[in-house]
Amino acid sequence: STGEDTSKTYEEVLPEVKAYHDSLDIPFGHWQFDSWFYPKDGPVDHGGGGGGVTNWTADPSIFPSGMANINELLDDMPTIMHNRQWSASSDYVKNWEFEWFIDDETQIAIPKDPAAFFTRFFQEQKGWGLTMYEQDWIMKQYDLTDSLFTNLTLANLWHRGMGEGASAAGLSIQYCMPYPNDILSSVMNKAVTNIRATDDYFHGDDRYESNWPIGQTAMLIHALGALPFKDGFYSSTNVQTGGQEVGPELHPDRHAIMATLSTAMVGPMDGINLLNVSRVMSTCNSRGEILKPDKPVTTPDYCYINGKKGEDCVSYSTSSGSNIYFFDNNGSANFTLDMIDVNDDTLEYALYNWYTGSTYTIKGGESIVLEAGYEGHSYAVISPFDNITDIAFIGETDKIVTNSRARFDHKEGLVRGGENERVRQCWIVKGDGLRTVCKEITLTEDGVGLMAPM
Repeated sequence: STGEDTSKTYEEVLPEVKAYHDSLDIPFGHWQFDSWFYPKDGPVDHGGGGGGVTNWTADPSIFPSGMANINELLDDMPTIMHNRQWSASSDYVKNWEFEWFIDDETQIAIPKDPAAFFTRFFQEQKGWGLTMYEQDWIMKQYDLTDSLFTNLTLANLWHRGMGEGASAAGLSIQYCMPYPNDILSSVMNKAVTNIRATDDYFHGDDRYESNWPIGQTAMLIHALGALPFKDGFYSSTNVQTGGQEVGPELHPDRHAIMATLSTAMVGPMDGINLLNVSRVMSTCNSRGEILKPDKPVTTPDYCYINGKKGEDCVSYSTSSGSNIYFFDNNGSANFTLDMIDVNDDTLEYALYNWYTGSTYTIKGGESIVLEAGYEGHSYAVISPFDNITDIAFIGETDKIVTNSRARFDHKEGLVRGGENERVRQCWIVKGDGLRTVCKEITLTEDGVGLMAPM
C-alpha cells in the first residue's frame, strides 16, 4: 500500500515504509515482493492470475532504477520474490540458448533442461537481496502446459532443476498454489523450506473464509518436512488506502495467531502509517525472531474421531514444551481436554483465556465454557499443574505463543531475546482459589537473562 498519497510511486514510497518500520522498532527480517514488480505478457486479474512472465526483473514503470537500486534504498533488506509461469514470448525463450516446450494454445513455456536453465537464471539477481524464490501459480504451470501432461519425467525434472539452481545460488524456495503431487515432490527438493497453506488474502468475497485456516493443509506439509506458510495479512483494522485490498480487516488477531502458530514466516503487509505495532510484536521477540510453537497448528484427532470433515473443523491446537495452544473459531463454546487430544484423566491442567485473562482448572471428563474474545473466536493456553507445587507455567501472556522454546530454556533456566528486552513470565497458582502471578525481567545487552523464580 502506498498510503494516502497515491501520486507516489513504489520506488518513492518503499524507502519511506522502511523508515516508518524503523521508527516503530519493528524488526522485520525480510520483505516479500509479490507479482506486481515484473513485466508480463498480459493483464493480471484481481487475484494475481493472468499473463506469463516475460522478464523476471523490475518493471520500468514501477522501479525505473532497477531492483538493485531499490534494495540499496531499503538498506539491503533480504527479500523474498514472487514468480509465475513462463511466457513463450519471454526474453529467456527468445534470447537464451535453452530449448523450451511451448503450449501452442496457451503460449506458456517450460524449459526442456530445467537444471541448466535455473542454474543460469539464479545468477541474474545479483544485488537484489534475494534470499528466497517464491514459485507461485504452480498449478497454472501444469494446467497451461500440455507437455506436462504427456512427458512422464518433465514435472520431476522441473522441480528438481529449480531446486538445484536455487541451492547453487544459496537460495531457498517457497511453493505457492501447488497440487498435492507438487507438495509430495518437495521431499526431494531440499531448497523448498515452506509451502503456502492458505488461499490468497482477500476481503469481502467468497474466498474470505479460506485465507486463514491452515489446520488440514498443515498436516500434510509438516509431515513432509516443510513449513506451512499462512499468506500475508493486514495487522490492523485501518482502511488500507492505496492497497489492492483496502479492507478494513475485521479479524487481524485471527490472522496473526494463525501465522504465528504456522511456524513459518509472519507477514504483516499494512501500508505506511497503518500497521498495528502491539499485534505484530505479539508474534516475535524484539529481534524479530518468531516465537513459535514446537510444531504447526493442526486439526486435532478429536475432529475426525467425531465424524466431522476437516473443513468443518475450525478448532486447532499445537504445543510448545508443556503448554498447549487451542484456537476455536466457533465463538464461546464448551471446551474439554479431549478436544486437544489429551486423554489422561489423572492430570489436572490450568487453562488461561488469552483474551479475558480468566483462569480455570480442568481435568479429563470436565467441561468449561471458553469465552470468545472481541473478534468472535477464542484462544487459550493449557498447562499442567506440577503435582508437588500446584503451579502451572503459562509464560509470556502478551505473546501469542507464551512458552516458546525460542524464548524460554527451562533446562538451563534461561530467557533469550533482544538487547535489554523486557520479558514477562506468568504462573497460575492453586491454593485458596486460583491466582495469576507475573514477574518481569530485563535481558542483558546480549539478549540473555535468568528465568524469574516463582
